[in-house]
Amino acid sequence: MGLAHPIAGYSHVNILVDDLAAAHDFYINKLGFSVLPRPDFGGFAGAWYRIGDLQLHLSVVKEMPDLKGGFPHLALHVESAHFEQTIDALKSMGVPFVMNTMSREDFGVPVRAAFCKDPAGNVVELTDVGPLA
Repeated sequence: MGLAHPIAGYSHVNILVDDLAAAHDFYINKLGFSVLPRPDFGGFAGAWYRIGDLQLHLSVVKEMPDLKGGFPHLALHVESAHFEQTIDALKSMGVPFVMNTMSREDFGVPVRAAFCKDPAGNVVELTDVGPLA
């Protein structure tokens, strides 16, 4: 039995960071997000950003948790025609990548993916495949 009123769609993703200024530089100046207004959560530090339809919320923690297993990450779509240029530009800005660009085929569609880290160590995937229809 499903919901009487189905979930309407995606709202936002929240990730943890331990240095808000470094995260701001990464998401605004390197990846091109824009700043959204954020309510006052009574001294709980963070920031809200947007790129396209994606809303990203950052919550500041004193220490990043030690994740055991899994592969939590945020995936961002980069148009195929600009994929390599975007990866090269980020590398030239000093953004650390965790592996070489991967190429594979998903359901008959060629896919490229590159994985970098934000200043807090969160993994960000850049892929030339957009959201599934």
